[in-house]
This record gives sequence, C-alpha cells and structure tokens, in this order.
Amino acid sequence: MASPVAIVTGASRGIGRHIALALARDGMDIVCAARSTRDAPSKLPGTIEETASEVEALGRRALAVPCDIRQEDQVAELVRRAAEE
Repeated sequence: MASPVAIVTGASRGIGRHIALALARDGMDIVCAARSTRDAPSKLPGTIEETASEVEALGRRALAVPCDIRQEDQVAELVRRAAEE
C-alpha cells in the first residue's frame, strides 16, 4: 500500500468500523483487523470483509486480516501482512 495506511483493530463493527470508514474518507488506506470474519462470524453482525468492502466503496484500498489482538503471534502476522501489501 503506497498511500498512508492505518491498521484498525475491532474493524468488523461499532467504533472500530466507524474509525476505519472515517480514516478512509480522510484519504487513508485501511487494514481491517478483528476476530469476526466471513469464515468465523460472531453472533453480532459485521465482518472485516464487509468493512473492507465499504472502505473500497469510498475509493480507498483495504486489506482484511483476521486477528485476535490478545495473541502476540497474530499481531505480528497482522503487522507483517500490512507491511507486505
């Protein structure tokens, strides 16, 4: 990702989703991270893929990365993937 990039945790719903969309409106590309994915949905509505689609609809690039921030190895993978893209 060549533009400024923000990693947003909790991006599947609520405040995290709103932060991701606000940053996208401000011209940032977004890495959406959370535990709720299409393959591992929560009982609550919303996934990182849905938020990523909304970011892309705003004309920004998005990357959805499953991540439980309580797990150090998953956080390391999140950062690696964000830097790689």
